[in-house]
Amino acid sequence: MRQIACGRGSRVQCLGRRLLWLLLYCTGLRFGEVARLQVADLDLRRRLLWIRESKGRTRLVPFGSDMADEFQRYLRCRGTKTLPPESPLLLSFVGKRYCAKSISHTLRQWLRGAGLKSEKGRHGPRPYDVRHTFAVHRLRRWYRQGVELSGRLPWLSTYMGHANILGTETYLTTTPELLALVSRRFETRFRKKKRT
Repeated sequence: MRQIACGRGSRVQCLGRRLLWLLLYCTGLRFGEVARLQVADLDLRRRLLWIRESKGRTRLVPFGSDMADEFQRYLRCRGTKTLPPESPLLLSFVGKRYCAKSISHTLRQWLRGAGLKSEKGRHGPRPYDVRHTFAVHRLRRWYRQGVELSGRLPWLSTYMGHANILGTETYLTTTPELLALVSRRFETRFRKKKRT
């Protein structure tokens, strides 16, 4: 994260790169959804993003107070009081609207810069793995909180912009930590049933 936030460029460029990363990681948005965001799509008071006509649907994506602070810091530095509502919410390093391909390219550069991906070939994490990470981390958080997942998976599907749980299934990869949490929960429930 430090490499992303403290890279070369002006303060607004550095804050923009940081916001791009946080937006992808903290909301699980698709690259194209982030690229299409306009200033008018951000409601800081209610902490919502309007994701318009993505996969044929429009949805609201809530975000937390820390993310709201990041948006405010970036927009203050960018001077958004003079921006028309249809202006791009995020600007690329060259001051233009991102496209999905440029976001993917930017993430690939960050992964290589961090030593997580080789300069050539397809080995290592892929840019789109950020969306997978969002979904898995959300599941892990719910498991830690003791939440019953069967009731929450439809929420996650809607949040991620899927028509149903089947669309979300692709993102729900198992990690050793998640398996350990599931195993502990199963063991606890099994022991409770065995005692009764």
